[in-house]
Amino acid sequence: MTQHKSGVNPPLWLLAELTYRCPLQCPYCSNPLDFAQQEKELSTEQWIEVFRQARAMGSVQLGFSGGEPLTRKDLPELIRAARDLGFYTNLITSGIGLTQNKLDAFADAGLDHIQISFQASDETLNAALAGSKKAFQQKLEMAKAVKAHGYPMVLNFVLHRHNIDQIDKIIDLCIELEADDVELATCQFYGWAQLNRQGLLPTREQIARAEGIVQQYRERMSATGNLTNLLFVTPDYYEERPKGCMGGWGRSSSA
Repeated sequence: MTQHKSGVNPPLWLLAELTYRCPLQCPYCSNPLDFAQQEKELSTEQWIEVFRQARAMGSVQLGFSGGEPLTRKDLPELIRAARDLGFYTNLITSGIGLTQNKLDAFADAGLDHIQISFQASDETLNAALAGSKKAFQQKLEMAKAVKAHGYPMVLNFVLHRHNIDQIDKIIDLCIELEADDVELATCQFYGWAQLNRQGLLPTREQIARAEGIVQQYRERMSATGNLTNLLFVTPDYYEERPKGCMGGWGRSSSA
């Protein structure tokens, strides 16, 4: 990677957490614990200035995240501004609040990529984790709509003690939805997830079993050509070295 003239590697990927607002109540959320007091968000103009500065530093990809970025009414404007600056843009969303009209508006603004998150492979557990009985069916409908709109089918499942044992059913759902890329991301413990860690952290045995099942699906999919990118992310607690992401202590570890 070419270094920036300051001597620091340029941040190729910029994750813009546009808001902490979200219609769901997932216990593994990385939102700050006092998010209710953090009402002041950056304005449209301020975010666009952030994008300009990031491009000047060498960023080439921009992810719109939250909370739930769909709660921002200026999202099409932000997408268009990022596209005009030359970013490859990605919307990371729960799918709650997404509509066909919004998909049209985002496509018109130049959005390149959409990732939809699920809480589980079945409606009952999804509702219990998300705090919404309507979320699962909305996610299914919007995942299909995203695919029909010509976007890659990219899905994300946050894994933890309560859903990791259904990982085979989760992958089966991804195949049913004709997913192109799937991230099976074991919960990373920040914010609310850290507060709820005792009830969320899988056992080593659960992690090992899940990894084995994922590998079996990878081998099967490599033969069929389906679901070519199946990622499995373990928590730092069970890694030999911490990840250098999300400002974690792995950033400053030279071991």
